[in-house]
Amino acid sequence: MMDPKATLQHMLASRHVDFRWLVLMALFGVLLIAVPAWLSLSDMGTRRTADRAEQEGLTAADRVAEIAASLQRLLDDEQVQALAARALAQPDKTADLEQYLSGRTSEISGVKLYPPDLQAFDPAALPANGYALLEMLMAARDGLNPPLQLHAGLKPPMLVEATAVKEGEALAGYLVILVDPEYVLSRFDPDMSESSYISLTQNNGRQASSVLKQRGNPAKTDTVPNKLLVNGTLFRVELPMVFETETLHTPVLITFLILGLLLLALSVYLYRKNQQWELERPPAKLVPAYSADAEPLASPAEPASAETRIVSRAPPAPARVPDLPSRRPEEESEEGPPRMRLPYELKERPRERASDLGPVELTPGIFRAYDIRGVIGKTLDAGVAAQVGQVLGTLALERNAGPVVVARDGRLSGPSLVAGMIEGITSTGCNVLDIGAVPTGVMYFAAHELAAGTGVVITGSHNPPDYNGFKIMLAGDTLYGNQITDIYHRITRGDVQKGQGEVEHRNVLMQYRKRISSDIKLERPLRVVIDCGNGIGGICAADVLRDIGAEVLPLFDEVDGTFPNHHPDPSEPENLQDLIQSVRLMDADLGLALDGDADRLGVVTMGGAIIYPDRVMMLLAMDVLDRVPGATIIYDVKCTGHLAKVIEKAGGKPVMYKTGHSLIKAKMKELGSPFAGEMSGHFFFGERWYGVDDGIYAAARLLEILAGSEVPPEAILNALPTSFSTPELKVQMREGENHAFVETFQAKARFEGAKVSTI
Repeated sequence: MMDPKATLQHMLASRHVDFRWLVLMALFGVLLIAVPAWLSLSDMGTRRTADRAEQEGLTAADRVAEIAASLQRLLDDEQVQALAARALAQPDKTADLEQYLSGRTSEISGVKLYPPDLQAFDPAALPANGYALLEMLMAARDGLNPPLQLHAGLKPPMLVEATAVKEGEALAGYLVILVDPEYVLSRFDPDMSESSYISLTQNNGRQASSVLKQRGNPAKTDTVPNKLLVNGTLFRVELPMVFETETLHTPVLITFLILGLLLLALSVYLYRKNQQWELERPPAKLVPAYSADAEPLASPAEPASAETRIVSRAPPAPARVPDLPSRRPEEESEEGPPRMRLPYELKERPRERASDLGPVELTPGIFRAYDIRGVIGKTLDAGVAAQVGQVLGTLALERNAGPVVVARDGRLSGPSLVAGMIEGITSTGCNVLDIGAVPTGVMYFAAHELAAGTGVVITGSHNPPDYNGFKIMLAGDTLYGNQITDIYHRITRGDVQKGQGEVEHRNVLMQYRKRISSDIKLERPLRVVIDCGNGIGGICAADVLRDIGAEVLPLFDEVDGTFPNHHPDPSEPENLQDLIQSVRLMDADLGLALDGDADRLGVVTMGGAIIYPDRVMMLLAMDVLDRVPGATIIYDVKCTGHLAKVIEKAGGKPVMYKTGHSLIKAKMKELGSPFAGEMSGHFFFGERWYGVDDGIYAAARLLEILAGSEVPPEAILNALPTSFSTPELKVQMREGENHAFVETFQAKARFEGAKVSTI
């Protein structure tokens, strides 16, 4: 291939340049100017569209917020407070309060007064909206303004606003007003010139969002919704998110423009040189050329003959290349580079096809505390998956929580189990959204954002290659305990529906990546090695971390269900040795490791120290508590005692609970916790995320914290409190034998002087 630099030097030195070169050079220069200019104009248009679309949503949100603010001002009015205090003391004066309020705002449909002692409430006497109402009164008691909200449990549904009634500084009780929803909905009439839909929704943080009013059709767009909070309410204005882009950054754009102008200038310069050379060149007949065997040139004293001819210059004969001695293939291999030697042995595992395995019999042992898990060909196959799918589809229809999002990890048995699961779900009449082979966190994202919170991921997590199983979420709740065993009982009873559902296939990875990168950006770049362990995290983990501003060096990111390099379990120190070596070799700031379905995270420092998950939780919990002061932080029984002290010192409330991702998620919802974690490496974010475990998202949140400080990540992590800690000590037992062992152990074991927890 010709060297471009040498070609340019030849052009400048020669007295003539081929016209075709000049045309190509000029065209390339025009492209270098025109294409960046067009992309910049396109970027400007996209940014203007994004700004206008968001402004439409903000305007709609402000109109609703103004209504909420006017109601709150009415309740805080001195006359209203005085009338309410009198009515609390003399109930027969309540009519005066109602008359005054209806005179101020005709949309008020009812007025309620409650005494200051909330402990006296009888739960059995609460109305249909009693617990939501009680929560509002408790907020008012604590000096907060309860958000305006719609209570759908009332017949008909009503908007509810509440406030504390004061006599001087003393609490006299609580005032609650009921308002016709049309008071707000009639004023929600937003401009939609830049949006395909705009919705007014309500979300209390514990249940799926409910749509109060909607214009347009969300089904016509597959973008992540932009959710704008309405101040003073539980409402959100949702509209399609238009992502601002910058195809070319300004320095790159300027560079392209300069290069384009230089090429245009150079082509014009050479074209003029060509013209000048044509004027200076003598007639062709006076310029003789000679072949290689021509007569010698006449001496200057001898005039040229009139018969002098112009002849073409023959190409010189190629130089002879001496014959090289031939080499045998084995000699080539001996002289070539040495074979790579890994610090571990590659164990070949049989790649069994599902068709080579006979059908298995359904057994109750695979229905565990927080998921369904078995061995392929022994306790689990496509037939079992179809039976589980029938119950899942039936439950989704009964809860009006379809469609079911279906995903899988990279295990060899995944495709056959997915086929069985989809067959079972659709046989009930329930629809399926098949998002393919993706990390478990992507399934949770799709179930919350694109469906009604129902999904199943087919994964063996960190277990050996011949294991697989199902993690199930129904209407936003991950199933566990009796909910899991009930699936087995419904299968045995045949308690399933019949119908014919439809299957939609969709790639949601870009939406997942944009959702994370729209919320998390690193303040400074960090160099990170991420070991995907040949698990499914390899398809997007590095991309997500690059999106937020990290420099990422992926390790074992080829998805291979046999896990040829090491077992995909970051809780085992021996599985982190390759990562530790890579971090040192690449001089990286941090090493991260994922398990087989990428819902667990391991962390190592530049110096090779393993930062166990309870220490990682300390850093994540302190960050969350900065924004949610006083919140409850949940951790499992395997964490060390230092964690609770760190949480308390940061102003949080530590709560220890059972191990198990489903159990932790249920406890988070029960206590309204914004963050939880397990010693196994599961981290659950309810603040800014969906209250689920996602190792890739947890990695992004950890990098966000570390990049926010100029202190090196290793120093931050090593400064966290630590103590002696052993990894998990596992005793191999037969299926189900562990439960009987634990019962016997609890009954007979004695730890004198120790505080024993049996949760």
